[in-house]
Amino acid sequence: MTDQQIELQIDENVRKILEKRHISEDEIKQVIEYGESGGDKLYVPDENRFLARLRIGEATFYAQYSIDNGKYVVHSAYVHKAEIKE
Repeated sequence: MTDQQIELQIDENVRKILEKRHISEDEIKQVIEYGESGGDKLYVPDENRFLARLRIGEATFYAQYSIDNGKYVVHSAYVHKAEIKE
């Protein structure tokens, strides 16, 4: 799967949040692709949603999504630049 094959469904309220947080659809696609291909992904059974994460450059991106008829429904996303050093 490539991020070009990932079809996102984002409602207007979530889209406004993503814009405010400076998170692009491309970044969300990368996170989902990584999670779906065996990367870091959690399943939240009570909500039938997934939470995936991916480090891109200096930041870690998180996407909360569900899958509906082959589309990835984005419920939320956030990013942070903190890094834990040992």
